[in-house]
Amino acid sequence: MTSSRTARVRHALPALALATACAAPAAPQAASPKTAAPAQSAPPASAKASPAETAPKAPAAAPARVADPRVEAFLAWAEGIFAWGAGETTADEIPQANLKGWRLLKVQKSFAFDSRFNDQVYVAVDDSGRNAVIGELFADEARMKAPAPVRSDADLAGLREQLARFLRGKPGLVLLPSADRPGWKGVKLTLATGYGDYEMNGYLSADTGAILLLGRVWDRKRSIAEQRRELIKLAGTPSTGPADAAVTVVEYSDMQCPFCRKRAGDWEPLVDKLAKELKIRRYFKSFPLVNDHPWAFRASSAGSCFFEKDPALYFRWKSNVYARQDQLTVADVDAFALDFASASDLGEQAFRACYLQDRTNKKILSDLSEGFSIRVRSTPSYFVDGVLVSWYTDNLMEEYLRKTYLKGAGLPLPTPKPPASPAAAPAKKP
Repeated sequence: MTSSRTARVRHALPALALATACAAPAAPQAASPKTAAPAQSAPPASAKASPAETAPKAPAAAPARVADPRVEAFLAWAEGIFAWGAGETTADEIPQANLKGWRLLKVQKSFAFDSRFNDQVYVAVDDSGRNAVIGELFADEARMKAPAPVRSDADLAGLREQLARFLRGKPGLVLLPSADRPGWKGVKLTLATGYGDYEMNGYLSADTGAILLLGRVWDRKRSIAEQRRELIKLAGTPSTGPADAAVTVVEYSDMQCPFCRKRAGDWEPLVDKLAKELKIRRYFKSFPLVNDHPWAFRASSAGSCFFEKDPALYFRWKSNVYARQDQLTVADVDAFALDFASASDLGEQAFRACYLQDRTNKKILSDLSEGFSIRVRSTPSYFVDGVLVSWYTDNLMEEYLRKTYLKGAGLPLPTPKPPASPAAAPAKKP
């Protein structure tokens, strides 16, 4: 992948040595802390001054940027957080965070093909250069002004209120001591769906209680894709494709999402098109956006029941739901599922014993928690061997598969020409 990376880190960073989709409502995009930064020491002599401070008034040409290989290495690693695609990755420090032993960065990716898909995330990096907390940022303004160590759940009251306003509900937020890290208190955020709760973990600055990152700790010595592959659990997940496939694609989708329906129709032609060159195995995770799609969870629960009976029924059900997506309502999806169960010989009694029951719902809630932990931000989201490929444009998935697994550089593979027949030997003269 071709992508430029720009370092815009204004302060010395020891740790660095320097939608075409249905949006997930619980993936917050919080602003940086707004309070004034505390007094800071000057950057070390080795740190470069900003171009605005040193450039001559009328330069003939701007001096070439001297790249810091350590910053470039961080940006190359951090690029794996975002969806694949040509663009520019940048990082800015947020000194107001005042984290002992850590530096907080806002990392952004600007996509070359469409600015609407630009993305950002907050990353806290430790001074060892080994660990990074990646997540969505919330700042307790009161504690920014009057920091105090976090000792109990009572110290989370301000953040709990802020999350309730943002998420339009009453989320639970408690300390999670088993997740504590040097400088951080582990926390657990619990979100209600009406069908049970799912969880998101996070980290709260231990000394101040002011900075909350909803996310997880990542190892900077390993790629994001490699770690995602370990975090995604595939056992008991509906799948299609050969077991010996060269490529594994994990999809997080919502049956009420129109973009999921569109891409579902695009997959089969693409798989068929590449079948002779590339074997693909696809896994299907449930990611119902319950705040915006009132019957999506129910459709996922029904799908889980049909999958238990016969995996083929799951795919038939999903196709039927997509075909009726524009007509279905929360009032009639139950009857639609019961009719499908009866027509499929599952039987109403067996279906009711499974549909919307705790054991069935827990699988869907687990998929939601897993998706948020690897930063699913919208549906559909596709992870191709751990790499996020957001199918924003029609040819993007094929382009990625060809560039990564085939020698096509994003273009259709040339058809090999048959070998030329050897020229006939000239007849000998008598």
